[in-house]
Order: sequence, then structure tokens, then C-alpha cells
Amino acid sequence: MELLVTILEENENIEDIMLEFNKLGIKGSTIIDSQGMANILSECEEFSLFSSLKLLMNDGRAQKKTILTVLKSNMVDSAISAIKKFVDIDSPGSGIIFTVPVGRVEGIPL
Repeated sequence: MELLVTILEENENIEDIMLEFNKLGIKGSTIIDSQGMANILSECEEFSLFSSLKLLMNDGRAQKKTILTVLKSNMVDSAISAIKKFVDIDSPGSGIIFTVPVGRVEGIPL
């Protein structure tokens, strides 16, 4: 089993990705609002013009979405392909996908 972690810069494709996951038989993902390190550091530095504009444009909303999905190992490639239908993950700044081995899962059918 694997934990598929997907961090996306843009969140308008979340529904499409979830529909594709459903078609593949993937029935559970957790979606979390998240922020990147650069966003946090811009708030810590002296207040600059760039930081001010960023705050105005952001409207206080998290800029990223993190999708956590526990999958059987044989489903990982299909899930990544589903994501890539809607996100050019190889384009700089679009996001990141990685997996982590999972030794045990309880509470969800796989």
C-alpha cells in the first residue's frame, strides 16, 4: 500500500480529479487547504511591497490543496495518470506528487 500525496498550486481541478478517482474505483481521499514555505516566509520578513500585493491578491485563502489518498500499490500509476489529465505536474510551480509506503491501514476498505 502507498500514501499518494498530491500538492497542487491551483485548486480548480480538484472536482475533476475526484471524479476520475471515482471512475478508477478510488473511493477515499482527504483534501486539505495548505500553504507553502515561501508564503509563510513572506509573512515573516519585513513588510515589503511584494508581500502587501500578495496578501491583497490572496484574499486570505490557502493557495494550495493537498490530497492524501491511500491506495493499493497497483493503483498508484493509474491515480497519477488521472491527476496528470488535469494538471501539468511537470510544469514548474504546478505542484508535486510523491508516495510513501504504508504498512497498515484500518478504517477504510481498500
